[in-house]
Amino acid sequence: MKQPKKPIMLIGLLTLTFVLFSTMLLAAPPDNFTCKMTFMGISMPMAKLGNKSRVENVMLGGLITISLMDQKKTVTMNTKNKTYFEQTTQERVPSMYDPNVVIEKKKIGTETIDGHPCIKYSAVFYNKEKPQEKYSSILWEAQDLGGLPIKNEVVIPPDKRREGAPDKFTTEMKEIKVGAATAAMFEVPKDYKKVSSMNEVIGMGTGQPGDMRELLKQMQKSRNQKSPKGE
Repeated sequence: MKQPKKPIMLIGLLTLTFVLFSTMLLAAPPDNFTCKMTFMGISMPMAKLGNKSRVENVMLGGLITISLMDQKKTVTMNTKNKTYFEQTTQERVPSMYDPNVVIEKKKIGTETIDGHPCIKYSAVFYNKEKPQEKYSSILWEAQDLGGLPIKNEVVIPPDKRREGAPDKFTTEMKEIKVGAATAAMFEVPKDYKKVSSMNEVIGMGTGQPGDMRELLKQMQKSRNQKSPKGE
């Protein structure tokens, strides 16, 4: 009887993936780039243009999430069934773009990540209105990319953790191409149909629940292959 929890966990993973990507983008420069982001053993194409960002999860069959930060809106679309769903952005982890968020950093060293010389920081960030909800993080800011955090480790407070999810997440950006993002990447094609729920976008309720279960197996397999033996 626990089977229905899997789709719920999947949707939660989608949301958390996008929120964590948003927290990586601390620095203003550069504000136009594409990259590959590795998260939970999965590599996903990413793009940023000004206050817009995009995540394409290749493991989820063409599912793309677009954040329009100025409008506080998130759009999820599926390139296979040509549907999209709009919702108000719900930040479970405070966005470091928010002017109400306080960021406290302390330099703890230097390190080269994927060929980029980085300054390594220990950081704590929280919303001014909720100073008791502090998030700990380790940041690697690339000095040859204007201080862009290309690697980030975030510890999720106990009361914010999701069932089955780890308490710490590491994200890393690779293959960064400054200036490669275009406006079309953040627009919904005109022939896409707007739907009223996330379930409709990802295919649930349309005869594809088996695909969702198989997807979760593939994601777990991918994570296991990335983990060193003996862990």
